[in-house]
Amino acid sequence: MVMSVASSPRKGTAKEKAFQRKARDFFKGGDKGVGNSRRKRSSPEFEGDDFDEDEDCMELVQIGAERTKNVLILMSDTGGGHRASAEAIRDAFKLEFGDEYRIFVKDVWKEYTGWPLNNMEKSYKFLVKHVQLWNVAFHSTSPRWIHSMYLAAIAAYYAKEVEAGLMEYKPDIIISVHPLMQHIPLWVLKWQNLQKKVIFVTVITDLNTCHPTWFHPGVNRCYCPSQEVAKRALLDDLTESQIRVFGLPIRPSFARAVLSKVDSY
Repeated sequence: MVMSVASSPRKGTAKEKAFQRKARDFFKGGDKGVGNSRRKRSSPEFEGDDFDEDEDCMELVQIGAERTKNVLILMSDTGGGHRASAEAIRDAFKLEFGDEYRIFVKDVWKEYTGWPLNNMEKSYKFLVKHVQLWNVAFHSTSPRWIHSMYLAAIAAYYAKEVEAGLMEYKPDIIISVHPLMQHIPLWVLKWQNLQKKVIFVTVITDLNTCHPTWFHPGVNRCYCPSQEVAKRALLDDLTESQIRVFGLPIRPSFARAVLSKVDSY
């Protein structure tokens, strides 16, 4: 998998361990961090077995996720591979932890709120057919003061609905794979005094041209697909300790297929 989540406490079979070792060596990216100031260590996900088992603590364990059981992944079918990324993360959790984590992939906006949040899919399909309108919408909402005011108003109006949608799943971790699912959930968690109880992670699925709403300084971790995106995150007030460069999430089944093909040569 591309995003390092945790070291599985379960003892896998020899076949599973072999696959995991190959996957670590195969995938590019890994925990590159940002700049040269971060501590240097071999990534357990990408550098084979050249690491200390005692330091094999996962990204989420470092922020208190050793107790987690429920993971809520927020997505929307608005292009950009949001659903594919969400499902890849879900499958990676299942591969690593089996039934130890309950994973929910949900479009909370569509299921619990009203316009305009519940209409994002239709709005997106309309905008991509009209490129000029798309450009206007993208660039006009890029300034922080504009999208912050806009999203804050929506958050206040739909606070109860969003809270109901989030808390139905009693999440210990919330993972956002959509640019419009940082600000509102974080504000609602703060208003309900839940921000310190729920770990919030952003997994950016845009390789380069990222809308500023992807970046929120209130997240525990922001997983970036490239160094360029990581630099953008720094410009938007995230700290190096919050940022990780891990590429894009890839389905474990895809990795298996590629590794099997490589082994056949």
